[in-house]
Amino acid sequence: MSALQFPNHFPPKDRWGKFFIGVRWLGPDISFFKQLKAHQGNRTSEQMSAWGGGKKQRLAQAISSVLSRNLGWKSEVFLPEDSVAVAFHGPRFDFSDPECAFEEVVEVLSKEFGVNMPESFWPQQGERTFGELVNELLAHADA
Repeated sequence: MSALQFPNHFPPKDRWGKFFIGVRWLGPDISFFKQLKAHQGNRTSEQMSAWGGGKKQRLAQAISSVLSRNLGWKSEVFLPEDSVAVAFHGPRFDFSDPECAFEEVVEVLSKEFGVNMPESFWPQQGERTFGELVNELLAHADA
């Protein structure tokens, strides 16, 4: 399966694209969210083996479970090549509450894995893959 990625035109970078986002025929095309949701929803739990098992897979599964439950993803399967920005955004343009999902991810990381990253760590993570994020978090996990 291919990785979950936003198309090159999203999120818009010019002021008009930002202003008209979500406005049909004027703003950038956001119909790709339907395909992202379907693509991710077709994943199976067996595909989590891409994480290689062990603590790495448990950490990825914990984050995936929170994102699925809070953002409306159809499955709890995110792969190492998936975009962090896509996974944490959710499968719809008019997403519900990504802040709540993020806060729960931070709480799970702290309680279950002993990972307590500073606030300054998170803003740049949207440019990474899910695998890169999990590896960085794992490097800061309790033994």
